[in-house]
Amino acid sequence: MIKTFAPSSPILKKYIECFYLYEGKSTSKFSYIAFPHFNTGLSFFKGASIIREQWRIGISESRDAAVHIEILGKYTSPLKIDYKGKVQEISIVFKPLGLNRFVRDSYQSIAPHFSQQFTNNVWGDFGENLFSGDDDLSNLESFLLSQYTEIQDLARIEESLKNLENSNDETSIATLAILLGYNQKTFQRHFKKYMGCTPIEYRRICRFRHALTNKLNNAQLKNLTELTYEGGYFDQSYFIKEFHKLTNHNPTDFFKAASKVDGDKIVWVIK
Repeated sequence: MIKTFAPSSPILKKYIECFYLYEGKSTSKFSYIAFPHFNTGLSFFKGASIIREQWRIGISESRDAAVHIEILGKYTSPLKIDYKGKVQEISIVFKPLGLNRFVRDSYQSIAPHFSQQFTNNVWGDFGENLFSGDDDLSNLESFLLSQYTEIQDLARIEESLKNLENSNDETSIATLAILLGYNQKTFQRHFKKYMGCTPIEYRRICRFRHALTNKLNNAQLKNLTELTYEGGYFDQSYFIKEFHKLTNHNPTDFFKAASKVDGDKIVWVIK
């Protein structure tokens, strides 16, 4: 039902985690719950109408032949996605800061909500030529490379991610800002501009994803005490509380329900 593909271009591999393709039938019904992530999803849809409610996206078959582009913002609650009918989707999963290399406007300005339509003339014109069945992913890679640009402004933000992604690093945001040559307000403003969330929110998401990967990809079952310690959480009570905020589940129930899609590239709870 869903197939993932790694980019073939070395440049794109630096900034894109994977592409994934979905194609439903007229009788298809498919739902999953996505959880907060440091990556960013952008999807091209054909033959689809999109409805957004609180923490839910409904994607259903439509007679409208126009291609719709949907982009996820940084969300900190579980997000339910429902598919119904004959819908085609080609999605790009950008690594942190990756999107900013291919779009001229900042991430914060184009994705202030948990999900929204991406209205961009260049991307929209390209999207109308997708879904031809004639090597769509190759055409998508060529388009992305034509849009690629380096942004000097990102160098210090990129450096900050190394600290924030380290689950055992307790450097305060104020100290990190100084180390990067910012004052705290300027650092937080620049960070949110390109990342779509605050440094504190990003650290929370990274700790959660670290615990998630550590549990699901480890041959030896880890108990909550081990996950708490290795994830950089203060104590087990705090770990459980944070997990519930980000998944609406306690850790034990969550890990029973979680599924890895096509290896370990995507982790969802599939309904």
